[in-house]
Amino acid sequence: MEGHRNSDAAAAGDANGFYYHDDAQVEAMQRRVDAAAPLADDPYSIFRLPAAVRERHRDLYEPKVVSVGPYYHGRAGLGAAQQHKWRLLRGFLSRGKKAAGGLGAYVRAAREVEADARRCYAEGFGMGADEFAEMLVLDGCFLLEFFLRKSEGQLAAPGGAKWAWHHMYHDVLLLENQIPFFVIEKLHSVAFAGEDGAERDAFLDIFCKAFAGDLPSSRAIRPPSDRTIQHLLHLHYECNVRNPAADNDRGRNSIGDASSLAIWKQPAIPSPRSGEGAGSKGRLTSMIPPAAKMEEAGVTFKRKATPRDVFDVSFRYGVLHMPALVIDERAKVLLANLVAFEQGGGRAARQLDGGNLVTGFVALVGSLVNSRRDLEVLRRCGILHCMLADDDAVAYFHHVVQYTSMDYDRHLLACLFRDVREHCHWNR
Repeated sequence: MEGHRNSDAAAAGDANGFYYHDDAQVEAMQRRVDAAAPLADDPYSIFRLPAAVRERHRDLYEPKVVSVGPYYHGRAGLGAAQQHKWRLLRGFLSRGKKAAGGLGAYVRAAREVEADARRCYAEGFGMGADEFAEMLVLDGCFLLEFFLRKSEGQLAAPGGAKWAWHHMYHDVLLLENQIPFFVIEKLHSVAFAGEDGAERDAFLDIFCKAFAGDLPSSRAIRPPSDRTIQHLLHLHYECNVRNPAADNDRGRNSIGDASSLAIWKQPAIPSPRSGEGAGSKGRLTSMIPPAAKMEEAGVTFKRKATPRDVFDVSFRYGVLHMPALVIDERAKVLLANLVAFEQGGGRAARQLDGGNLVTGFVALVGSLVNSRRDLEVLRRCGILHCMLADDDAVAYFHHVVQYTSMDYDRHLLACLFRDVREHCHWNR
């Protein structure tokens, strides 16, 4: 009997211990739940791509020369550019001699925004507050000096080498290789407090002028001064990728000549054989046939002589009009990261006016290019100028399209996709 009571007591003790442990676990889990931001308000604007995407084509998403931000900080092979950053920091500090406190003023500014900057990253990283603040100062001032020198006609690369500058330029526009834009603004305001150059339009122009010409036929347009910019790739997107409806509603600020103010508009023009039921609710609009098959179906490809934008694509009466598109190493990296930016979510992507325009455009070109024969069709029409090997070009578009998702009934080129498919179907 005594042994039975002891056994019951032990069982109760174990049960009490279990419940105690269970309560502690629930409390710990609840604290993490409470600390998590609501999905609609998550603070993330800088994040890594899924491993399945990045590791398949590291050359598209990982820096080759210079790191910016914590994700690639201290990575082997980037040490030479890391040393070069300190030289550029010295050059930048000489611009802001009026800043009270010298280098200390920049460090204090970085510490003021350190906590907010850390929350912008979707993944944690093992950097203490002091190390992180130092990185923000070094990388932020590097970006400022890098683009300021470009605006002055200089190349801020080791020895002024053009190849090194271009690699560095491509690296600072990678989605995973970013620091929050408000950090760059904060450091700029320390250097140029009270000067005319501190005005936000002039500040944005430092970068926007460098972005001009990155996308064929596009003219960089500075976003409105009150526009919240999350990071440098986001600013590039705002300068070069524009929803025509949104632009017409609010107006834009030209970086170039007056013709830059003209914004193309994608009309929803039905095919001559389109029926009224073609756009009925619930109808699936899918990918279009490759270029060679479209040509067999009677589609003619014509290069637009004076496009307003690289995305200025239209289809009417069996003719697909497109601007000339140059695909080289620079363009393929930039397009892949702009697509990843649109696809990635987070604060910046939720506020885009472009309506997944880059994703739709790349899906269009990726649909057209499915083989060497398709490349030849587009080359012959003067639309595609491919600086890559044919197999590499086909594989590139297959990769970018494979890892994208969008509503094909709602993106800005949806009407064009629908009309092309209908035309090809009726002309079989």
